[in-house]
Amino acid sequence: MRKFMQIFFAFKTMVAVLTFFAFWAAIGTGLCGDAKTVAVFPFEMNSSQDLGFLQNGLFSMLSSRLSDAGKVDVLDRETVDNALAKAKAGGLVKGPLNEGLARDIGAQMGVDYILFGSLTHYGESISLDASMVDVSGKKQTLAFFEQSNSMGDVIPLVNSFAGDINMKVFNRNIDNKLYARPQEENPTLGGLQYAGGGDSYGGGMMAMQASQGFTTHLKVEEVIRAMATGDLNKDGRLQVVTATDSALQIYHLEGTLLTEEISLDYASYLRIIGLDVADINGNGYPEIFVTAMTINRETLSSFVVEYNGSSYTTLQDGLSYYFRVIDSVDGNPVLYAQDKGRGPYAGKIYIMSAANDTYLEEKPIRVPKGTSVLSLARGPVREDGGNEFLNINQHHRLVLINDAGSNEWESTEKYGKTNNYWITGEPAADQTVRERDYFNPRIKFHPVGEDQKNKVFLITNSEFGAGSIGRIKRFKDGRVEIMSWNGIALAPVFQTVPLQGWVSDFDIADIDNDGIEELVISVVTRSKIAILTQDKTSNIISYKLK
Repeated sequence: MRKFMQIFFAFKTMVAVLTFFAFWAAIGTGLCGDAKTVAVFPFEMNSSQDLGFLQNGLFSMLSSRLSDAGKVDVLDRETVDNALAKAKAGGLVKGPLNEGLARDIGAQMGVDYILFGSLTHYGESISLDASMVDVSGKKQTLAFFEQSNSMGDVIPLVNSFAGDINMKVFNRNIDNKLYARPQEENPTLGGLQYAGGGDSYGGGMMAMQASQGFTTHLKVEEVIRAMATGDLNKDGRLQVVTATDSALQIYHLEGTLLTEEISLDYASYLRIIGLDVADINGNGYPEIFVTAMTINRETLSSFVVEYNGSSYTTLQDGLSYYFRVIDSVDGNPVLYAQDKGRGPYAGKIYIMSAANDTYLEEKPIRVPKGTSVLSLARGPVREDGGNEFLNINQHHRLVLINDAGSNEWESTEKYGKTNNYWITGEPAADQTVRERDYFNPRIKFHPVGEDQKNKVFLITNSEFGAGSIGRIKRFKDGRVEIMSWNGIALAPVFQTVPLQGWVSDFDIADIDNDGIEELVISVVTRSKIAILTQDKTSNIISYKLK
């Protein structure tokens, strides 16, 4: 794992590369007919580690380096995967790919060239074995084999092979300096830094370690299911709002401890699963948007609370919406709401506007099926990405959604997960219980680090037995991860040390009013270290972000 991160951050230069090809594509379109078509097959990964991210990365790198609008067209991944699946179903592919099989599949696909190969990782060494096959058989297959003692050399190996193909097959010269790996300095994030030291970005999966540890502000014998911050009463200091099943607690910081200002109790049949704080109606007092279900977990009953100068009042209740406040590109908060639909990942999502003490659907947004507003955030994720969204989908995969409302990228790893769930109409396998759709927690973009560029903050909760123990989720630990786009994927930059139990929510705010923002986290633990015990205790902790 230690060397894998060298690959993640070396991919940052891909943004510039893709911009380069887009420029030449605009110039080259229409200047040359009869473009050659290339199908890049997913490379076989031979490793004891999960290299799914690298398999996807190889496809993206080779596609971008070989594409030349009007001259060389590289098929998209979905088309290639469908063709391979069809070939396997038809019995054409019965073992490892070879030159003959590649020609047969390529002929069925109607392409000019097939590019396939394998990557082998053992210990510290890496080898790349690849072939560029002319489907017609008129040209000799271009074979490539190289090896290195460093995983960080994958990109130079790909550059070399792509350069050979461009020159020897397409008579095209591309300067590999365009793909040079950036030299990164050893990063820190104030008191939070990479654990383990080592070369730049070479510490494997990094842990966020404060020089004096995190600060614990609150411990309660209840399950905190959601949390948010804001200056609710315009007194010049931030309050921390937490939600248990059917109540809100409002705190402010005195010294290092959170002191309760008020507890607001609501109907006992409610189950709160989400909180957001923002002044959407523009009257100077931020509203608290509370996403809540009824106790049967099949009906929404959300509500909005606001301080009126003397007390907290309910502006609206019984609403069939999931709420999330998402910052726009210019930093202004925008209220999004998702209707009930047929489930938490099926309803339409709207931008909402305020009218007196009510909230109206202003316009729908375009997102793929399987999107939940509770784990939706607006980018751009990529520097040139325009209006993009990031989401954790129903299967806990991190998804990049482009401005057309389609999936642009999906992670191989799983993220998110909470113990908040919705009861579906489907019976479980044993017919005695109902199936559950588990909600994912919020995602936030926030500028941190020396470059002060927006990075992605998200929660990852790890299940016992990687989720194989049972249908009901039980978590062993959770963490907050900070990620950035490296050119082809979101890659981890920092993460908190694993926290026993599960992380239910987080926010980023200067809760102690010292001019330095904190990463504020709510963590749910158990009374005993055992899989089957009930969640019982919650803590609010924070890390300094400076």
